[in-house]
Amino acid sequence: MIVSLARLAALIGLSAFVAFPLHAQTSPNSKADSVEAVTLAQPIIFEITPSTGSLKETVQKGQQLAWRRWDSPDDPKFQVTNIAVAFLRNEPTGEVKMTFAGKISSSGFSTVDEVKLNVIVRTKGGAPIYSWSPVISVKCADKNQPLVPLTHTVPNDIAANVFTNVGTVEIAEYREPNFPRVRVRRCHSLVDRP
Repeated sequence: MIVSLARLAALIGLSAFVAFPLHAQTSPNSKADSVEAVTLAQPIIFEITPSTGSLKETVQKGQQLAWRRWDSPDDPKFQVTNIAVAFLRNEPTGEVKMTFAGKISSSGFSTVDEVKLNVIVRTKGGAPIYSWSPVISVKCADKNQPLVPLTHTVPNDIAANVFTNVGTVEIAEYREPNFPRVRVRRCHSLVDRP
């Protein structure tokens, strides 16, 4: 019995010794691994203009979407520039596709999860007539990186109304009760090296 107790004590001591370094390695106390909540600085509104009879697109005026810490507006984390939203109507079928494109740049941060946007289609008078929620993500290496254009088909029962009456498009951060804030993580310096 004394031999069994000695073996048990040795086993407990050994497991505590082995577990200690594992705990030290996985401890998330590093500032590089900390996660921060960010928010869109402000929504943006684009005017829509017809390019052809079947294509309408946003008018570029240098607008950008920029995410910052909610308590520090001078601390940018990432931004989307060269934004374009287009409406393309297929004449024979009446199908309308919306496309969202732009360029994304990280300011030393990557997103923890995908970022959900709210693209609100409005009439010339400002009334909302449709919305779409595309998602994007940001990687550490994103420096003026073109987004793969995101495409969405407007439901057939309202496609003609949306295409005919679109006057502006507002792009905002997706907000719903209990929907989590956008979270970012600081990039490690080795990732940022070319």
